[in-house]
Amino acid sequence: MIKTPFVFKFPNFRKIYAASFFSEMGSFITETALMLFVFNLSGENKAYLGITRASFLLCLTLGSIIGGPIGQRFNRKNVMILSNIMRIPLILGLIFSDNIYFVITINSLVALFTGIYNPARQAMINDIVPHEHISTANSITSSSMAFLHLVGPFVGSWAYAYFSGIKQVLSFDLFTYFIGVMLLSATTYKPPQRNPEEEQQSFMSEIGEGLGLVKSRLDLISLYLNCILGGLCIGILVPLLLPFVTEILGKDEKTYGIVLSAFGLGGFAGGVLSAKLSNKFPPGKMIVTSICIESIMMNIWVRCHDYTLNLIVIFLWGMVVFIRLPSQLNYISKTVETRYLTRTHSLLDLSFVIPNITGGVIVALIGNHFPTLTILKVVAACFLIFIIPRIFFKEMKSLYNSTAKTVERDQSSFDTLS
Repeated sequence: MIKTPFVFKFPNFRKIYAASFFSEMGSFITETALMLFVFNLSGENKAYLGITRASFLLCLTLGSIIGGPIGQRFNRKNVMILSNIMRIPLILGLIFSDNIYFVITINSLVALFTGIYNPARQAMINDIVPHEHISTANSITSSSMAFLHLVGPFVGSWAYAYFSGIKQVLSFDLFTYFIGVMLLSATTYKPPQRNPEEEQQSFMSEIGEGLGLVKSRLDLISLYLNCILGGLCIGILVPLLLPFVTEILGKDEKTYGIVLSAFGLGGFAGGVLSAKLSNKFPPGKMIVTSICIESIMMNIWVRCHDYTLNLIVIFLWGMVVFIRLPSQLNYISKTVETRYLTRTHSLLDLSFVIPNITGGVIVALIGNHFPTLTILKVVAACFLIFIIPRIFFKEMKSLYNSTAKTVERDQSSFDTLS
């Protein structure tokens, strides 16, 4: 019998977790179906896949930029509720349109409010979960994201093929946002005390202060640089994965969902494994080791053209990725002061998302001029070259050795047992 993690005994964490899980479930299913929808609307033009991805991530970036200061200045619970509410009419707009430019625009606006939502959620988890349980909470959150990577693409591609359209998928997405609003509204949350001087800062000052913290610490520089490099590779991979499956593996649209699901299944296993490894190894060591293995796994994956072997490799790749992700959250939770949390998580999102945008733009520019396999092989080689040699650099050593001091948090906002 599987034992329920102790952290679920905290009622407000349960509600936040469930609200985010339902909201993200609809989004993951929709994201896959929408890429297929755009691919068909564009006459299977790979450039539109890059444009869709880049515009989505551009607005996600803008949301993250403003989401950090917003989550610091205002009640984080209210920020999350409003972000869900604002996405509801946008999804309604997608249901009633098949104009490709309108679809791309509205999808990007959905990403804007997703970007605002994410740093507030992660900082709120740190506010309410007692420090001794935060590693478990981060691992569970990352495991749920991996599970959605598993289920979302498979359901999204299957539903799109079954219904020969996207309206049913969008209707389910709409329903999940209503569920998220209801669960968040039922949450009891007392924001941690803030310094009055912080309330008088401008948004730009708060963003600058967050950047100043990162620049002052070699370990954080390394963490963010790793995210940038990984984000750029993934940004190029995602829009090219569909043509890779159809051109190189010789499979159909449903198989595209299965390949993504294999990555998610590995991620779920990695998230579970991460919770166990975090009790034995410092998060810095896990981050550095994982990113090095990831760069090797991508080079192996792109050369595996046997369908079964490709699934095995992408499963293992997903497992390593989702060992790293909660380790990053744990590292920030342990070493970053509460006043910097939303901005630090916002910058963490940006360090992954901005390179994702760049990757989407690259695909839009060169996707139709070079073979899919050639592009992916070059990207995989660059990933390896820019990661492995850095293990000898000061910034990577600082992260690996986890030299930063563990912080103390305001316990007045911690959740109590139900």
